[in-house]
Amino acid sequence: MTFPMHQDAAAAAVFRRTMVLLLLLLMFSLSSFPSVTAECPDKCWCQEVRVYCSYQGLDRIPNSISPATKLLDLDYNEIRDIESLAHLTELETLYFSNNNISEVKNGAFSNLSQLQALYLHRNKIENIETGVFNNLTSLKVLHLDYNNIHKLDLEMFKGLTKLNRLYLSNNNISEVKNGAFSNLSQLQALFLHRNKIENIETGAFNNLVSLKVLQLDYNNIHKLDLEMFKGLTKLNRLFLDHNMIRNIPPGTLDSLTSLSILQLDHNPLTCDCNILLFVKVLKKNYPQRDVLGNYDPSCHFPVEMSEKSLKEITENDFNCTSPQIIVVPEKKTVSVGEQLQLSCKVVGDPEPYIMWAKDDINLELGKRVQVFQNNTLIISKVERTDGGQYKCVASNYLGRKSFEAMVNVYGLTEND
Repeated sequence: MTFPMHQDAAAAAVFRRTMVLLLLLLMFSLSSFPSVTAECPDKCWCQEVRVYCSYQGLDRIPNSISPATKLLDLDYNEIRDIESLAHLTELETLYFSNNNISEVKNGAFSNLSQLQALYLHRNKIENIETGVFNNLTSLKVLHLDYNNIHKLDLEMFKGLTKLNRLYLSNNNISEVKNGAFSNLSQLQALFLHRNKIENIETGAFNNLVSLKVLQLDYNNIHKLDLEMFKGLTKLNRLFLDHNMIRNIPPGTLDSLTSLSILQLDHNPLTCDCNILLFVKVLKKNYPQRDVLGNYDPSCHFPVEMSEKSLKEITENDFNCTSPQIIVVPEKKTVSVGEQLQLSCKVVGDPEPYIMWAKDDINLELGKRVQVFQNNTLIISKVERTDGGQYKCVASNYLGRKSFEAMVNVYGLTEND
């Protein structure tokens, strides 16, 4: 069966009209969606969902950046303020290093919930307003190194629950307060080297349960708190070199069961019985690993041991002794309202730790009950309940000694 020629022509015309209509519909639908390649900001070049604007001398963020952009590179410009980012809700990587930013204001990144990496290093940042990073719930990498940051606000990193690496080196931070990193349970690497840190509050790192690398080198740290590294069971590398550390309290590194590298060189270490114990514990806890590695720390004090490697010190270098009580507390009788004073003088090496107890319960110190630097116990305005058996307990890792004394208080009954 054949069709007339005019019917073929009519069918072809209908087909052409249909195709034109479909093409128009397709063009209209495409125009309703943002296109990265449709428009690229001036002085930038674009590739799919990536916009590159580095080394262009820009003093502000360009206009007309597509909302579909996933990577924005603004490195090496003259930008002073972070603005015009609210529409970039798909952004995953933002490069902002080597600009002239001095302040990061709250709201700068408020809509960037997909952002995974933020590079703000080598700027002039001094102030970061509270809450700036709160909405960056996907952020994994944050670079704030090489700026002028002086302090870490306790709320600065709140909300960064997925943060994996935090770079804060080469700033002017002098103190790390407890709570500064409290929400960063996923953090694996923290870089605080080359600052001016002198004080690290007890517990500052205790919540960093995933931490593997901690760099505190090139600071002004004078002492290590006994609780400083508590709970860091996954810590693999710890850098404490180039500080002012003189003593290492026994037990300081006991929590670091995964430690493989410890850098302690270039510290004015005092080699004594405490350091000897520290070295022994390292060898005992890590028998298959040389955690001090090639960066072998050495003694600075005393003078006769200067430059001697910690790995080489032995018991023969010291006269380590268990505690001996040379001035014992004496039996006392006092009246209600008077002052009670009990002395306890102890010698030993390492220097013994002194603790006071009453009736075998450790004393709670306060304004009324105090222990002074010479280990003397003073209780002001004695109360009836202060009577009892007092004990001075002295201990170091070589032993423990104690001595008891009875204290009687007049007025123990209503009739006295």
